[in-house]
Amino acid sequence: MIKSVVLLALFWAGTALSLPNNQFFDFFNTLDSLSANFTQNTYSETSALIHTTSGTFAFNRPKQLRWHTTIPNEQILLLNNNELWLVDVELEQASLQQTKDLSKTPLYWLVTKPNSLNNPPIFSHQKDSIDWYQTNQHSSQYQQLFFGFEDKTLRAVSLKNELEQTILILFDQVSINPIIKPQLFELNLDPAFDIIR
Repeated sequence: MIKSVVLLALFWAGTALSLPNNQFFDFFNTLDSLSANFTQNTYSETSALIHTTSGTFAFNRPKQLRWHTTIPNEQILLLNNNELWLVDVELEQASLQQTKDLSKTPLYWLVTKPNSLNNPPIFSHQKDSIDWYQTNQHSSQYQQLFFGFEDKTLRAVSLKNELEQTILILFDQVSINPIIKPQLFELNLDPAFDIIR
C-alpha cells in the first residue's frame, strides 16, 4: 500500500519542447501551486479493478506536496523540502521515506518545472478527448508514466508499475495557483503517533 500511495503521489512532466501547443509544458510552467480532488483506480493485467482510493491533493513549488487519501483509509503523503513522510492516521504512525533522489520517482515531474527537466515527456496519443503525454524515463517504481490533459488542464495520470498493474488517477475541481498556507505541508502529529525514521 505504501508503494501505491508513493507512486501515485509521485509524477509529472512536459512534452517535447519543440512541439507547438505543448500542453504539459504550457500548463506546468505557469504553476507555482495547485490543488485538486482525485480518484485513483488500480487495475490488474487483465484490466480488472483491484482497488479504488480518493482524496485531495495540493502542492507548492518548490518541493512541497500533500497527497491526502481519505477513502477507504486515511493516509497522508507529505513532502516538505527534502523530507517525504507517509502518515497512516488510523494506525497513528508516521514513517520517513527513503527518497534522496526524487528524479527516480513520479514526484520529480511535479516539483520541477519543464524547462529544467531532463528528457521531458512527449505527446503520445489522444483518447476520449484527453491528450496523453508519455515520459521516456523509467525507474524501479514504474514502467510507463503518462499525463493526460483536457482543455489545457491536467485531468489524469496513468502509470504501469513493476507488477504490470495500471494505476489511473483522475482529477477534478483543479485550482491553478491557489494561495496555500505553508502549514498544510508541515508534519503536525498527535503525541500518540509512532514516528519511524
